[in-house]
Amino acid sequence: MSIKVINIVNHPPAYEGHRGRPRPEINWDTPNGSWVGIWGYEWHDIIGKRTLRAADDIIYEVWQPDLRADKIYEHTFEGGLIHKLFPAIQKKFVHGLKLRKDIYSKTLMEHLEKEINKNQALAVHINAGFRYINIPILNKYSKKVPIVGQFYTNSSSIFDIPKTKNPFKLLNAYKKRWELYNYYKKLKYIIPSVKKGMEIFEDKFGAKVFHRDFANFGSQFDEWERTLTKEEAKKQLNIPPDKFIMFSSSRLIPIKQIDKMIEVLAQLENRNFICYISGRGSEDYEHYLKKVVEKHKLEENIYFIGYVDYDVLQKYFQAAYLLVSTSAQDAGPASPFQAAAMETPAFLTATGIAEEFFMKEKAGIIVPTHNYELWRKELNTILNGKKINVPERKKIIEFGSWEKVAHYYYHIYKTITKS
Repeated sequence: MSIKVINIVNHPPAYEGHRGRPRPEINWDTPNGSWVGIWGYEWHDIIGKRTLRAADDIIYEVWQPDLRADKIYEHTFEGGLIHKLFPAIQKKFVHGLKLRKDIYSKTLMEHLEKEINKNQALAVHINAGFRYINIPILNKYSKKVPIVGQFYTNSSSIFDIPKTKNPFKLLNAYKKRWELYNYYKKLKYIIPSVKKGMEIFEDKFGAKVFHRDFANFGSQFDEWERTLTKEEAKKQLNIPPDKFIMFSSSRLIPIKQIDKMIEVLAQLENRNFICYISGRGSEDYEHYLKKVVEKHKLEENIYFIGYVDYDVLQKYFQAAYLLVSTSAQDAGPASPFQAAAMETPAFLTATGIAEEFFMKEKAGIIVPTHNYELWRKELNTILNGKKINVPERKKIIEFGSWEKVAHYYYHIYKTITKS
């Protein structure tokens, strides 16, 4: 009997981040004059496509709530992956002492119940983070169907209580932790992002954590290989030949700390640099970041390039003397690995599997996530000629092997449906 996997996305499609670009190839007009679309490269899609290549007894569906959708929209990709969009709303709820807002889909819940009531081998794959859409799923179905939760961010400090004497902050933190305990005691299977901090899920909640010694997402690093010298890449991108080039590649959201990075760059002793920043965020947040650049008079030093085509992105990685990755909390990120595959050294914060891998390989410059003074000191030494080790290409490719990763997910689905 085939196993059916339903992998539930906890956020809507990134329409805002793709504003100004053409619609994805898969799209539909909606009755109110808007449109919905499926790009097909959510991590959930990529995991599903790769797992389907590794196994012939899996049916894989990705379900995604969509604030634009008026009904269920569905597309089947070559290879068999099915992606569905469900009508959704923003729902207010209280977490700790604070009112929050998150996405919810009644239609998705109704269809999930129908699937669970069928006589089939079914695995439900959700984001392990505390998300409103997961609460009714865990409350209602944790004993009826195997549910595996995947951490897409660094989960090592999830239960920490802040060091503060503020009674409101302390009460908020303790109430949140109590709610998290009730949430995680229902999640019996976990796909971790990092190794650190998993003991509490195993010891306190009795969860099965699927440990591994490779990446939790595969990467086609065989396609990430230097083909240009730095000088050649600069010339093709019309970059001044005499500048020290830094590159940052991520979504432009607060957790990536791009604003903090800009403020640190403004304090460097040597301003003979250009930092190119790729990625998109909300219109308001991008406007805020550009205002930070203007405030520090860095218009000649920092350029936002948005989303660029794959071949252009690789040229920026090759033109850079340094990849700068400053996330406050991340399961990856991917960019230090991509840079290393292009023989470009990385300056990265201590979060995610990148920290674990680069620490093991004694490579890169790893700094604390919030010690901005240390960021400044390290970047000054780098601009003054400090040499940085780059991980061995063979080890990067092996660490992110999609063959390993796909079989890892397949093993998880087989294991939990047999339990």
